[in-house]
Amino acid sequence: SMWERCELSSRSGRCAPGVCRNGGSCVNLLVGGFKCECPQGGYEKPYCEMTTRNFPPHSFLTFKGLRQRFHFTLSLMFATKEPNGLLLYNGRFNEKHDFIAMEIINEQIQLTFSAGETKTTVSPYILGGVSDGQWHAVEVHYYNKPILNQAGLPQGPSDQKVVVVTVDNCDTSVALRFGHMIGNYTCSAQGSQSGSKKSLDLTGPLLLGGVPKLPEDFPVLNQQFVGCMKNLRIDSHHVDMASFIANNGTLPGCSAKRHFCNNNPCMNGGTCVNLWGSFSCDCPLGFGGRTCERVMASPQRFLGNSLLQWNNLAASSVPWHIELMFRTRQASATLLHISSGMQHNLTLQLRDGSVLMGLHRGENSTLSRVEEMLVNDGDWHHLQLDISSLGGAASHHKAVLSLDQGLYLVSASMAVDGKLRDSKLKAVSVGGLATPDGKVQHGFRGCIQGLRVGGALSLSHARKVNVEPGCSVPDPCSSNPCPANSYCRNDWESHSCTCLAGYYGTSCSDVCSLNPCEHEAKCTRKLSSSRGYTCDCPSSYFGHYCEKKTDLPCPRGWWGHKTCGPCNCQTHKGFDSDCNKTSGECRCKDNHYRPEGSDTCLLCDCYPVGSFSRACERESGQCQCKPGVIGRQCDRCDNPFAEVSPNGCEVIYDSCPQAIEAGIWWPRTKFGLPAAVPCPKGTLGTAIRHCDEHKGWLPPNLFNCTSVTFSKLKALSEKFSRNVTLLDSGHVQQTAAMLANATLYTESYFGSDVKVAYRLMQSLLQHESNQQGFNLTATQDVHFTENLVRVGSSILSPDTRPHWELIQHSEGGTAALLRHYEDYANTLAQNMRKTYLSPFTIVTPHIVISVDRLKKMNFAGAKLPRYQSLRGPRPADLETAVTLPDSVFQPPVDTKGHRHLDVFPESSQRNRSANRKRRHPEDNQQDAIASVIIFHSLASLLPESYDPDKRSLRVPKRPVINTPVVSITVHDNDELLQHTLDKPITVQFRLVSTEERSKPICVFWNHTILGGSGGWSAKGCEVVFRNSTHISCQCYHMTSFAVLMDVSRRENGEILPIKILTWSTVGVTLGFLFLTSIFLLCLRAMQSNKTSIINNGAAALFLSELIFILGINQADNPFLCTVIAILLHFFYLCTFSWLFLEGLHIYRMISEVRDINYGPMRFYYLIGWGVPAFITGLAVGLDPEGYGNPDFCWLSMYDTLIWSFAGPIAMVASMNIFLYILSSRASCSLRHHSMEKKQPRVSGLKTAGGVLFLVSVTCFLALLSVNSDMIIFHYLFAGFNCVQGPFVFFFRIVFNKEARNAMKYCCSRKRPDHMIKSKASGYKCNSNYMDGKLYHLPFGDSSVSLNGTVQSGKSQQSYVPFVLSQAHIALNDHASLFHETKEHLDDRDSDSDSDLSLEDDQSGSYASTHSSDSEDEEGPVPPDECWENLASNGSLSRDGRTLPDGRTQDSMTVLLPSLPNLHAHPHRGILKKKQLSPIVERNGLNRIHNELCENAPDTGSPQGSCSSDRRAGPTKHVFPDQLNGVAMSIKAGTVDGDSSGSE
Repeated sequence: SMWERCELSSRSGRCAPGVCRNGGSCVNLLVGGFKCECPQGGYEKPYCEMTTRNFPPHSFLTFKGLRQRFHFTLSLMFATKEPNGLLLYNGRFNEKHDFIAMEIINEQIQLTFSAGETKTTVSPYILGGVSDGQWHAVEVHYYNKPILNQAGLPQGPSDQKVVVVTVDNCDTSVALRFGHMIGNYTCSAQGSQSGSKKSLDLTGPLLLGGVPKLPEDFPVLNQQFVGCMKNLRIDSHHVDMASFIANNGTLPGCSAKRHFCNNNPCMNGGTCVNLWGSFSCDCPLGFGGRTCERVMASPQRFLGNSLLQWNNLAASSVPWHIELMFRTRQASATLLHISSGMQHNLTLQLRDGSVLMGLHRGENSTLSRVEEMLVNDGDWHHLQLDISSLGGAASHHKAVLSLDQGLYLVSASMAVDGKLRDSKLKAVSVGGLATPDGKVQHGFRGCIQGLRVGGALSLSHARKVNVEPGCSVPDPCSSNPCPANSYCRNDWESHSCTCLAGYYGTSCSDVCSLNPCEHEAKCTRKLSSSRGYTCDCPSSYFGHYCEKKTDLPCPRGWWGHKTCGPCNCQTHKGFDSDCNKTSGECRCKDNHYRPEGSDTCLLCDCYPVGSFSRACERESGQCQCKPGVIGRQCDRCDNPFAEVSPNGCEVIYDSCPQAIEAGIWWPRTKFGLPAAVPCPKGTLGTAIRHCDEHKGWLPPNLFNCTSVTFSKLKALSEKFSRNVTLLDSGHVQQTAAMLANATLYTESYFGSDVKVAYRLMQSLLQHESNQQGFNLTATQDVHFTENLVRVGSSILSPDTRPHWELIQHSEGGTAALLRHYEDYANTLAQNMRKTYLSPFTIVTPHIVISVDRLKKMNFAGAKLPRYQSLRGPRPADLETAVTLPDSVFQPPVDTKGHRHLDVFPESSQRNRSANRKRRHPEDNQQDAIASVIIFHSLASLLPESYDPDKRSLRVPKRPVINTPVVSITVHDNDELLQHTLDKPITVQFRLVSTEERSKPICVFWNHTILGGSGGWSAKGCEVVFRNSTHISCQCYHMTSFAVLMDVSRRENGEILPIKILTWSTVGVTLGFLFLTSIFLLCLRAMQSNKTSIINNGAAALFLSELIFILGINQADNPFLCTVIAILLHFFYLCTFSWLFLEGLHIYRMISEVRDINYGPMRFYYLIGWGVPAFITGLAVGLDPEGYGNPDFCWLSMYDTLIWSFAGPIAMVASMNIFLYILSSRASCSLRHHSMEKKQPRVSGLKTAGGVLFLVSVTCFLALLSVNSDMIIFHYLFAGFNCVQGPFVFFFRIVFNKEARNAMKYCCSRKRPDHMIKSKASGYKCNSNYMDGKLYHLPFGDSSVSLNGTVQSGKSQQSYVPFVLSQAHIALNDHASLFHETKEHLDDRDSDSDSDLSLEDDQSGSYASTHSSDSEDEEGPVPPDECWENLASNGSLSRDGRTLPDGRTQDSMTVLLPSLPNLHAHPHRGILKKKQLSPIVERNGLNRIHNELCENAPDTGSPQGSCSSDRRAGPTKHVFPDQLNGVAMSIKAGTVDGDSSGSE
């Protein structure tokens, strides 16, 4: 098999029959490869083989014998503590026939074999033997020496038979050829015998571990083995220890060799050592006990003439407990001697390496030895002596001496006199006996610790002679006692020498100096090699010693080395009858190839026109193709318009080329025409393929091909479709059998096959579902139902999916088949009691159907199907099942407000009528019937239809049914139970796929929705349990269930995978936005319409971010999720709406003549909040269910509703960019035409652009991060979020000069009303103080209008008289020119959104151009910008009018030079006054100048002093031409809450 030849990889292959041994089940892994799940009891991964067995006494295993052999190799490993045993025996049970026997005799391996005439024994020897409880390997190689011809070539086997036995990791050639020369290397041995026979005829069974009871003269010394064996191999083939013919008492595994040290039982730094059946701990000095848990006090070293002695201890009673630990290399010595007052002497001594206990009383003495255990091995050993009563008479006592706390189950005991316990202690000596002359007799050499004699002895009271504390001994390796090329090991007062790899014998001789290589091969030292050297073989030789020749002369069909054996190649599978001469490996026939992992050779079948030869590549099967030709068989061209020709590929220009596809050669066909050809071999019908001018050949349509097995059935199907009445019981039975037979013998299905089977199955199931009682075919044919299920399983295999998709375009398809199976199961269940049908379970590869009886009396629930009671084949999935509750037969007591009612509204009506039909009250005691159908492959074949009611089912982004479909119904009193259940049924599913599957939803197939075609719905079902491989659902009704999942790694609630980072960065943004709003609200000095717009935008952004972070993953609550999605839509639109308004406002401030920065904002609020509300409301009205989905609570990018969000945002972004461009141009134009070239840059444009960019990108990334599984979007979203809030705060507040000035005045405790709201853009003057007070210029962001680009409608003559007629009065009244206070700025009546130009004024106007974001945009104030200059270069006017309600409005106009061509128009506009002479004008100007300068305080600074430039004022003549000026309108007045100041 493939498994035996190692042709199947568990990492990359797939399950194959028989790959899992001993009843193991094979499971294909999703990542590739497979694994075996093994039964209990010693079976090992990966293939559930058994490698190891335990052999108790008198047990053995029987395998098939080795038979007649010219050569074989057998190896195994064993472990035992017994010095003798029988490992294996093969042969008959007498001395006359051939046999082979391998034994352990006196701890050494011995092999005996016979060819029927003589016996030969082969005995390798290894130091220390093999009975130490460790694993040892032994290999037996048997061969017949070949007969050589005159040329020295082998001519076949001779009669000389040779056996080589090798133990452990032994270099066989060195041991056999040079062992006698180098000494101490006998781990391999060889024996041979001659005779008349040329082969070894081992006809009996191969017995491992023992033989049956045999006669005395049987040729083996041992008849049993106690221990373990593993890894039995015969001729390099592994033998499964569970594949025995018979087992006589052996056990799987090896309990004595399990790893006892795995849980580290040793304490206090002890080292654990695995022993036979147990473990021991090598304890550090000063510790002892089984696990080094006890402290062993006072270690002492004795030198052979040392002594510890206590005398005159008459006060103490003799203890009954003596304990000590010792280590020594000495074979005989005295450990402990105790004398008591009643002439008792107790001695513990070593003799010949064993422990001896002696008791002497006068002349009498008793000795007891601890057998089978030598203690002079240099290891620590523990001794304990206890004297205990045996009961009965007081004098019966026993002394028990135990060694190493019973580890080796050896001890010594003897009866003692009871008086010993009561006698007084006289003297104790440790380490020897003191002689009268002061010498030490029987002195102990070694170490003793933990000495306790009843606890009464103290070391400080002892007499010490030559005793050293501790236990340090000199290192014997320090004197380099070992030969070169070896290493020395310190074994405590002893040493051992081990040769390095490649050195052997007592003197560690270099193996290459001996040269074990054959055939003149060269020996080379190589440390990386397992034996420290390699043989460099000459050509035509191979093997470890170059002992094998490659061109062995075995005849065709035979192979072998030294002896030929037959090849065993399966020619019917495409293999050649000949095989490799050295390994026996089979090869494929000529012009065949063998795919990797396959056990069959396939024909190359190269296309002769496109290939150079019939031969192909041995593994892939690739033929040698001509230029441009591709495909394994060289039958295709890489150009779709080229065809294979004898010269390679040639392009055809007017047709699709001749080509092969789906096993059919398609003829050359003109563009636009179809090709119709017979279906592939073994099928009937016509295949069609269309030829397209642009794409070439389209995929072929083989749907109408019918397999030969279905040809009769197709005719039958057409016959039944014409006349349904032809279906009777006989026809039904016969058709079902024919269908089952056809599916059994059809490997792959064409579309027509599936369609024929589907139509016939539909007819059969419909016919049967309408039958009652004994009219059911299932009552007449025991195989009928099984046939129906088998056919269904075959046509519902996953491979048929493309066919079903075509069928389902015009017919019900799989959904209809599901309904028919449900109806048929219901019919069977209904009629079960009447027809005496038995419960049954039918298992097929893709459908499991179970109809079972339920005992209603004391019903406690049931789990169906009952897999555990199945007798026949079991399904691969034993976990998918249904659990019925105990209350399934009880209708719910109160259905009012039941949370899961009305899944099927018609069911309650039917149920009530069913209750009325019950005739006998005792019917309640009848059994109920439950039917369960599990469709393992149906889910992928059903149409992807889902309940359109999104409240019922919120379909994931990439939905997939990831479980079997489970259909369940229960019949009580032959009626279908359809009431809503009081307690839910539980359906447990095993998932089909576990990789990239998330967000499970329990669903059922609702046949009534989508116009009766059916779809998945989720009403009345919920997930109650979930792990990586299983899901459980609870449902309050019974139908066909499954689990819908998303093809995604992201689970519900995992919409923000880097949660901490996202929350942190959103928190940063929220914090800074909150700070921005607080500052903007609190700084009254900078309150204006522009500030309000910024504040509203920040608030909308704050709410958007807050709702996003709190609500995006609230998908579990559909209503809340929808609300959050709507709010997110609304607030994000509001954010962009206010950003648009900011751009519009900036543009208006630049382009409009009047002050628009104060006054009500009704228009702005309407746009900022109203328009988003309208858009959101419209979108909600059109598609309310588009808000929120099972993944997250926002809009899906895959839904058209996203355009209600993306569209407005894109429009805002583009309009803002347009407004920014207009504003920049206007600003540049203003700077160009003004006198002062150093014009500050346009107000807030940079910041507004930056905020728009950041908010847009962050919003886009937020949308991408929740809609996509890519983690990079989450990191980008977090990064931009981190920048967004701080940017808004720093550039709106920190780097904004207005905000800083407002804070400065706030901090200096001055009323913000006194602050200059804004300066004239081109004219900065430091003389803003009059009478020691700061005067407020009440013009909003920019209190000056400069008309200088377009000709005004007012002539020079119309301005000047007006100015001078009012100027004197105006300038005498400082309080009315410059008002100290200006209250209620925000309550002005005039909307900033009202009239956008002055009446009749066609001029372009320079409006508010200064509110720079940062100080660096504003240069230093020039020294000449002073009121004097303004007055001397132009004129001031003041217009004071009384309004109807008694309020006054003052306005002041400053005319500055350079208004061109003011004479060209008649008197128009708001400044119409009669003409004055130029002299009056000039005098008026001088008077204004003087008035201003007289009242200006002397600040002492050059800029502040008017006198510094006073000489220039009166002496300069102002001519009319020079009085052309820009009108600077300064409005001042006492304004109350309703005053108007916009004119």
